[in-house]
Amino acid sequence: MSNSTSSTPETSSTPNDWRRTGYYGLIIALAVLFGLQWGPGSSGCDKFGALQDPKGEAVATVNGQTVPVKEFVRLYSSQAQNFRAQGIPADLLKQFGIHQQVIDQLVNGELLAQAAEAQGIRASDDEVVALLIKNTEFQKDGKFDQARYEDIINQYEGTTTVQFEEKVRRQLSAQKLLQVVESSVAVSEDEVRARYQKEGNSAKATFVRFTPSMYADKVAAPKPADLDKWAAANGDLLAKEYEANKFKFFIDERVKARQILIRVARDAEASVKDDAKKRLENVRKEIVDNKKSFADMATNFSEDTETKAKGGDLGFVERSQLPSDFAAKLFALKTGEVTDVTESPIGFHIGIVEDKKAPETKPLDAVKGELAAQLYTKEKAKELAKADAEKTLAELKKGKTLVELFPADAKEDKNFNFKTETRPEVKETGEFNASADSVPTLGGGATVFKTLMDMKAPGVVDQVLTIDDGPAASTSGLAIVTLDERKLPSDEDFVAKKEQLQIEAVKGKQFEVREAFLKALKARGTVTTNDKAIDKVLEG
Repeated sequence: MSNSTSSTPETSSTPNDWRRTGYYGLIIALAVLFGLQWGPGSSGCDKFGALQDPKGEAVATVNGQTVPVKEFVRLYSSQAQNFRAQGIPADLLKQFGIHQQVIDQLVNGELLAQAAEAQGIRASDDEVVALLIKNTEFQKDGKFDQARYEDIINQYEGTTTVQFEEKVRRQLSAQKLLQVVESSVAVSEDEVRARYQKEGNSAKATFVRFTPSMYADKVAAPKPADLDKWAAANGDLLAKEYEANKFKFFIDERVKARQILIRVARDAEASVKDDAKKRLENVRKEIVDNKKSFADMATNFSEDTETKAKGGDLGFVERSQLPSDFAAKLFALKTGEVTDVTESPIGFHIGIVEDKKAPETKPLDAVKGELAAQLYTKEKAKELAKADAEKTLAELKKGKTLVELFPADAKEDKNFNFKTETRPEVKETGEFNASADSVPTLGGGATVFKTLMDMKAPGVVDQVLTIDDGPAASTSGLAIVTLDERKLPSDEDFVAKKEQLQIEAVKGKQFEVREAFLKALKARGTVTTNDKAIDKVLEG
């Protein structure tokens, strides 16, 4: 260890065999704060080399102190490996906000270290030494090895042992500050009892959902006369639906255009590209200077198989339907004008504008038939869903079970299945208690939650429940539920669990105090994040 420590641990001879494994040392600071280990064979090691680590960049700045990209890479790698081990695809990690959780952890660690320093809380030399001695990555034959320790720090940390130990000291100091903050927590027996009244009041349920989307393909297409009759009787509903979804009927600026394309591979040699460009420039000159017909020239020279026979006719197109550079030039023209030769990933283009249409939103009259068909189908699908739900409830009352009525598909992967349900399927809520505000997995809000919690014993919920979690929720619809387990609080149970409840209550309050403390540190400080650096790592 460095000379900054007050004592020297027992060492053994300098090891050489460990280098062959390609391992690197653990980051003590993160191990202390977040319980993550970095070392030989660790999950963090496996991913580290695959992520970008821009030299000299920071992912965040906390009161002027930078958080290096390297720290983010290591912690994110470990988190990503843990999720992969659970079968969660890597491309979902960003959707889950894992990168933001990692940033929050790093920022919180730096805030705590700074706060500890400001309060004069500093880990001792002995505490730093004790932690390093326990680290098996720095040991050989069960004993701390100074040479191994120095090699790991110098080669894989890229720093000196003095600097590394100071980093360890800061994080230990941050942990000591948290201990001071949490030591002030106390809970009364009344608080423990109140917690028990909620957590001891629990239930488990099994359910099957019946959503309109599951039955849409079973609705017969209405006859035109029937649809017109339905639309006439539901004018207010159509108008309301139109206003709520007006954005869907917006049509961006369009141009009626023709194009001539000379195809060239993206990776073609410069001479090949130059030749193609010159040929198209000659075609353009014939059109612009010699007044040749664009349509005729497209038929003769274009290499776009879809439009060549139609004289290059694209019809009315929006910007998003064309290569971006070509679209920018085409939409800037007046009617009758021809673009310059423009390169795209598939070759070289020229285009002519024959007509233009400004952005518009289709009026209700223009989309009334489309809307009516959608709402008609949705209404009939709801009726089918309700009929199926009521039939299921009747079968349950006769003694059937949901599992018997809706057997699982043996081929379906139940682990992290994020697909929208296409048919009624049996689902489980897991255990939930009175401290929740809705039923896990099932949803449905306070009304459904109260219905289940009002039941005092397991059994079939004697009604079809409406699950409405908002207009955009794919789970909205109906549900049939059986309560599988019901636990009610009692004085005897409270006495038996009081000691454990006390411990849990203290931990819960410590968590709240800790979060409030961190929130206050953030509010008083200045924290900025470098989104570009973060994205660069994630895209690597």
